[in-house]
Amino acid sequence: MSNSNNAAAQGLERILAELADSCPVERARLEAAARILTAARRAAGLHLPSSDASRAVAEILRHWDAEAVTALEYAETLPEAALDRLLRAAPAWAAAARRALAKPDRHAA
Repeated sequence: MSNSNNAAAQGLERILAELADSCPVERARLEAAARILTAARRAAGLHLPSSDASRAVAEILRHWDAEAVTALEYAETLPEAALDRLLRAAPAWAAAARRALAKPDRHAA
């Protein structure tokens, strides 16, 4: 077996081991939650209109200590119901955040 074939086989072995050890769909959900949390932390200064989505994201974000754990580590600790709530709220929250970001700051000089 050539070195390139051996490297490809080792790469495939790592991927298969990762897939066998975890559910790819659940991993994708956790990674999506981590992206949402990271974006929400960065957008925390935006003034979003009050909505179920913004309250859901803010509440879940509030309990994350970003200095202690990564967004993915925090997402992994969320109860299933909280994870589902975050994922359901994300599209409406993100749309509101985009609108807030697009508004010109009326207090800017």
